[in-house]
Amino acid sequence: MLVIGKNPILEILRTEPKEFSKIIILKSVKYDDKIKEIIKLAQDNGINYMMLSKEGFIKYFNRKNKSEGVSQGVLGFIRNFQYASLKEMLKKFEKMPYPLIVILDSITDPHNLGAIIRSAVCLGADGVIIPKHESADINHTSLKSSAGTAKLIPIAKETNLINTIRLLKSKNYFIVGADLKTNNYVYEVDYKKPLALILGSEGKGIRKGILSLCDSIVRIPLTAKIDSLNVSVSAGIILYEIFRQKNLN
Repeated sequence: MLVIGKNPILEILRTEPKEFSKIIILKSVKYDDKIKEIIKLAQDNGINYMMLSKEGFIKYFNRKNKSEGVSQGVLGFIRNFQYASLKEMLKKFEKMPYPLIVILDSITDPHNLGAIIRSAVCLGADGVIIPKHESADINHTSLKSSAGTAKLIPIAKETNLINTIRLLKSKNYFIVGADLKTNNYVYEVDYKKPLALILGSEGKGIRKGILSLCDSIVRIPLTAKIDSLNVSVSAGIILYEIFRQKNLN
């Protein structure tokens, strides 16, 4: 799998360097501290790296991602993303007092997926679940948007989210959905418990069958000037409130 950009490549090099088979750097890229660290970590870990001209560099990109990749000036190759087993994830979480799982229903934009994962990692979520269908995958775009943090959290891909949520409920997880059509504000819920937070797509929100399984539905208070936020921004706000209650009170 292709990894594009200094930040995601550095994040993976710092945590799982053996994931890389090769790193390619554009000769004309600004030789800043991040590029220097990438080269040093590649050398320290025996990772093959090459400095190529622009003509040689762009051969590694297709039309869809060429401009994005060339502007970053560095790319790497890692093995395809390994999704986690939900069964093993839940078994591991049994030892935690207040595990937090983020469930993403029909998030099809890989940039949003990556941004949500980044917030989830930064704000203490323990796992992420996405559906097998009608969802973006972990690819070079979502990995770049996550700044490489998608490699730092278990992500499971499930066929049926309704069955997944029922399983979580049987294990005493409290299910919270984010939706505009509620009078309950995000700060009015007690999050100090095993928790699953569900976020839906910007266009359709959480599907009705999934929303009906929620123990609580919350929204973010907004001014009258705007009625909604980008889903990745909403995710960050709600995850911060959960983090605040669990760690700062």
